[in-house]
Amino acid sequence: MNFPSEHDFGLLMFQLFIILTAALSLGELFRRFGQAQVIGEVTAGILLGPSVLGALFPGLYGSLFPPSQTHLLGTLAWLGSVFLLLVAGIEVDLAAIRRERRVIFSTSFFSILVPFALGFGFAMGLPDGYLRDPSQRLTFALFVATALSISAIPLVAKILMDLNLLKTSLGQTIVGSAVINDLVGWMFFAIILTMITGSVGSEISVIGIALLTLGFSFLTLTAGKYLAQRLFAAFHRRGFPHEGILGLAVLVAFFCAAVTQWIGIHAIFGAFLAGVMIGETGEIINRTRETLRNVAFYVFSPVFFASMGLQANFIADFDWLLVGGTIALACIGKVSGATLGAIVAGRPRREALTIGFGLLPQGAMGMILAFLALQYGLISDPIFVALLLAAIATSVLAGPLIQAMAPALKRTLKT
Repeated sequence: MNFPSEHDFGLLMFQLFIILTAALSLGELFRRFGQAQVIGEVTAGILLGPSVLGALFPGLYGSLFPPSQTHLLGTLAWLGSVFLLLVAGIEVDLAAIRRERRVIFSTSFFSILVPFALGFGFAMGLPDGYLRDPSQRLTFALFVATALSISAIPLVAKILMDLNLLKTSLGQTIVGSAVINDLVGWMFFAIILTMITGSVGSEISVIGIALLTLGFSFLTLTAGKYLAQRLFAAFHRRGFPHEGILGLAVLVAFFCAAVTQWIGIHAIFGAFLAGVMIGETGEIINRTRETLRNVAFYVFSPVFFASMGLQANFIADFDWLLVGGTIALACIGKVSGATLGAIVAGRPRREALTIGFGLLPQGAMGMILAFLALQYGLISDPIFVALLLAAIATSVLAGPLIQAMAPALKRTLKT
């Protein structure tokens, strides 16, 4: 086993101190102004990255984040994404999907189809200069379409909770549709990653990877759910403290993440499935759930999202037309698609429009997809900046738009 040198380890500790201080401070500041904490965390990374610190004080930036000594920080960032997706999966309520399945499936279908079609057409029409590898245009277009189709479950749930709409039929429809969007989106992205890397070998086709992904997802949510329930129940019967249950949940997430990475799709998809499975067992008590959320949101998540701001120069790589077009497509595609789906399912127009606003935020999920695509060399820095800013813009807009509709809706919705 190789350990980092004392210098590298000391530098890592200082990097974490600087990043966590800036990310937590700005995250809290944004939260006080009614915005998502994650936006402040990304902003902290932009300020510490090449966009601001690197431009104003290049020597200090080079000493703090030398390219040859950021691999340890990158490893912690990936670990943060695993914890984040585990928490997001635990928040999924499949029972709500079953209760409102007609409107949820109609809404989720159109809220995926419309932005996917718009995103695909937009990406196919972009000049070659925006692509890192023009020969991969089809794969690139599929990714952009997927990124514009996804919704952020944790952020959607938080907005609805703040407005006391989470437990209404409207809230269940929005969250349930977001769950379907995320499940479909991550499966699409898993296949796209396989098309990029071919990490499982040429003997296994993309169709084979899709079947493995679907098979593992089905196994996780059926037999895996049963085994996890028995395992967690045994721990409870033997009086294990809630910290032990927390450790067991993390072990399950690590195992599922390792399996999906071995299959050839990314580890964070396995962590997400593990979270859904664990949440469905009903054995995660509120105290354990809250502890896991705190560890993810206040330790690992800030490092992960701040590291996004370190990835690109948001000033040099900012393209007005590209950013504006991406944000417009993200908003128009998601809101129009979800609204149409809800109307088709029989929901009133005002309620259907609110559902469209509720599914608008891409939040952390959109940011993670963009980060992964950049790491795998699928997108260029300007595209990464545009997608990250679109995820931020949709997250900022969703709350005020729903709040504007809420007074009339609260008079008609059952709680």
